[in-house]
Amino acid sequence: MAADIIPIAQAALPPRRATIPSDLWLYVAIALMTVAIRAPVFADLNYHIDEGFYLLVGDRMREGLLPYADIWDRKPLGLFLVYGAIAAISRGSIVAVHLGASICAAGNAALIALIARRWVAPVPAVTAAIAYLAALETLAGGGGQSPVFYNLPVSAMAWLTLRAHDARSIARVRVLARFAVACGGIALTIKQTCLPECLFFGIVLTHNVYRLALGWRLVVREAALLASIGALPTLACLLFYTVIGYGSDYLFATMLSNFGRMPMAWSERAALASYLAPRILPLLLCALAGVALLWRQARPNGAQLLLSGWIASSLAGFLMVPNFYDHYALPLLPSLCVAAAFLFARHPLGPIFAAIVIASSLALAGWPAFDRTRATNAAMQTAARTIAAHGGDRSLYVFDGPVHLYTLVGAPLPTRWVFPEHLSTAEEHGATGADAARELTAILKRRPAVIVAAGQPGARHPHPAAWHAVRTALAAEYTKVATIEVPEFGGSRVIGIFALHTRKAAASSSPPAR
Repeated sequence: MAADIIPIAQAALPPRRATIPSDLWLYVAIALMTVAIRAPVFADLNYHIDEGFYLLVGDRMREGLLPYADIWDRKPLGLFLVYGAIAAISRGSIVAVHLGASICAAGNAALIALIARRWVAPVPAVTAAIAYLAALETLAGGGGQSPVFYNLPVSAMAWLTLRAHDARSIARVRVLARFAVACGGIALTIKQTCLPECLFFGIVLTHNVYRLALGWRLVVREAALLASIGALPTLACLLFYTVIGYGSDYLFATMLSNFGRMPMAWSERAALASYLAPRILPLLLCALAGVALLWRQARPNGAQLLLSGWIASSLAGFLMVPNFYDHYALPLLPSLCVAAAFLFARHPLGPIFAAIVIASSLALAGWPAFDRTRATNAAMQTAARTIAAHGGDRSLYVFDGPVHLYTLVGAPLPTRWVFPEHLSTAEEHGATGADAARELTAILKRRPAVIVAAGQPGARHPHPAAWHAVRTALAAEYTKVATIEVPEFGGSRVIGIFALHTRKAAASSSPPAR
């Protein structure tokens, strides 16, 4: 066994912890690698449609619009509060989104190194952290996807749970457990799919209380308190919307609407799995090898069980959503990278496996993507100027295209369902609370000055009635004034910009009255 790995027999004793300033270089290296890896897409105006939409919601919250009531989506409120804070600080700048996401990515990488440092030497620990930063890139996490933000509190929960496992007094365990479940509660308000991880760590924390408690009464009372702390942020969001009269809207959007989406066909899932496999398989295999090394070293102990359970619970969160995409795998990365650190510490092959994981992730992500970012920004700025020149800054409808165009031109929103796929795809038909045909009829009757529509539907299934209604209106009342290819992560889309014949703004472009 390589000397770089601390024998697990020592894990019964308090594991050694990273020290400062002796390990300060480790965190400096992580910060520098974060900048080097993520800098090529800084200020990319169309890195991914999701972050453009989240920023739009956050920016319009400054004007008093409310998620779910005025702008519909199924993500929990915490994500929009994050983007609302970013928009308030930066006045809706995508640069601020990428800066905030990079800070969270660096913080998460530092936690991965800190956890791995309990058992391995500094070099493999920082290598695992760099592997996390590289793997983010290949799974569309180079921008502001929601897991980039909520992975941080989940990893903090894992670290605090390990600290609670080390504690020798019931008072110390209870304090650490409360902070840990608070982190989990915050993560749940950003994305619900981290629930299995939160439940797993909650069970481990309750066991730690049981290990040192003097009776079942204390354990039951503490378990109830921990559950209450974890649920408090979500309950606070629900209470806020209930008080202002939109409690049912919040419940439907964030919980019930997921069950109405059209599931993917098995052929589509197979195609997505084949796309995802080369992007996640190298790290997954290294992580499984790391777990195997961990279990081979000594008798089972808390560290082995906790790391294995963390991986299993993150995988459960990934599988709980029937329609999955590449960025849905981002929550798997923290636990996999910690586990892979045990293999990375194994000489002489460990560093080679680490290099393969990092290099393959960056290569599949097209890193460095400076050229793509420049091309994207040129295309988006051209589109924004064209839209504004034809009155789109006063009246715009993006039926199928980059949502960030609303922010760039400052146009009012024509509907609550402003995310294009909510009205244009069959997957969302019946799952959003909107009658797509009726809503589109209402939008088109107001005759937006400019409509943006892609030449061909995206990868998802187009809603036939929706596309027919829009194409009929475009043929009757609009003229195509520009065709622009807009790059994005993983490819590009060709969008058409259509101006109303009269070039007059629509009579009304505001969403239906609340």
